[in-house]
Amino acid sequence: MQIIINDKPCDASIGQTISKAARLNHSHVGYLCGAHGVCQTCQVIVLEGGECLSPLNDVEEAFLTPKQVASGIRMACRATIERKGPIRILSRPEAVRRMLFTDPMPLFEYGAEIGTGLVSQALPGLGNLLGRVVKGELFNEDELEELRDSLEGLVGLTVETLPEYLPFKDELMGMIKTLPVELPAELQQLIPNLKLPIGLPFMETKRQKKSAKAVQIAFTHRKPGSQDRQEK
Repeated sequence: MQIIINDKPCDASIGQTISKAARLNHSHVGYLCGAHGVCQTCQVIVLEGGECLSPLNDVEEAFLTPKQVASGIRMACRATIERKGPIRILSRPEAVRRMLFTDPMPLFEYGAEIGTGLVSQALPGLGNLLGRVVKGELFNEDELEELRDSLEGLVGLTVETLPEYLPFKDELMGMIKTLPVELPAELQQLIPNLKLPIGLPFMETKRQKKSAKAVQIAFTHRKPGSQDRQEK
């Protein structure tokens, strides 16, 4: 069977996700997280054939707003072809490109919608992500290297662009702190090798925590005039 992605006919088969069909036909809709349903860059607009795709799963329900769902937006890495029928897909980058070259005015509203959706779904999306991490559903041995590279880029981008005044920032960090001390073995293997621009509380080893505490005590109780000696 064939589906249409960005006006390009693509060979596809039942059981494939939209993202896989796109990738195999060199019409990749894009993702940064290895198709783990984390980065949200693979959001597409289903112009026709939504009934031929799998229902929304828990990941999409967590990350997509009701307005996005109503407008036909799906996550290409999660939407699976379930039966034959005409299916037409438009990727988000292609939608932006078309607006830019035809009628750029709606781009302002479009950008505002994306930002609003990101803020409103940040907590349920993060909750879903952490739940999958704890259950060990997010990782398998073959994907660890790809996921490691993706996470480094994603976290770096988030830290650089996340304003301090975002209302969900404190809640987001609070949820991260609720991760259990004993993480799945695969995740324990992944985390120490991540090169992140920030330190997360659950990523510190016992030795690092002890060292940080010792440094804090040393600086809190240092004697007057000892600053120069410590710096040297």
